[in-house]
Amino acid sequence: MWTLFFTFLVYWLVAFVGCFTAVEIAQDALYDEVTPHAGLKVTLASAILALVMTYFHPSFETMFTANILWTMLQGIAWVGVFLFVLQFHPWHALGLGSLMMCLLAPLATMGVDSMLAPDAQVRRIRAGTPAATKPVRESLGPRGATPAPSPGAAPAPAKKAG
Repeated sequence: MWTLFFTFLVYWLVAFVGCFTAVEIAQDALYDEVTPHAGLKVTLASAILALVMTYFHPSFETMFTANILWTMLQGIAWVGVFLFVLQFHPWHALGLGSLMMCLLAPLATMGVDSMLAPDAQVRRIRAGTPAATKPVRESLGPRGATPAPSPGAAPAPAKKAG
């Protein structure tokens, strides 16, 4: 339940920012004005689009291959929202709705997936096994070789045979 709510919330935030930016910039550039009550329209539009994205969960991997029919259905929903809720002209709604769907939906899904799927380190901590620490960078030399002294450092003491 909380996962579904959190997913909807992330999608809504991304859709709100994207739609608000599109409305402010595109309507000013295309029509020399912004529609009245743009904030309320963007809130409603982003809520509808967040519901659509929560249901379809679009991703870059399958959006244009295995799930092409769902992508087309989602595209119709995006164009409809841009046409009827955000009040763009039909050709502008087709272009902007399609473009915003191709940009926002997969990016929001990447954010949702990365926040909801714990990485291996989190799983180890929750299981109670300590995580193995590895250096961030390793030596570029062959394994097992002793590192070369840095310039200006005192020479290493010679080993005594004995």
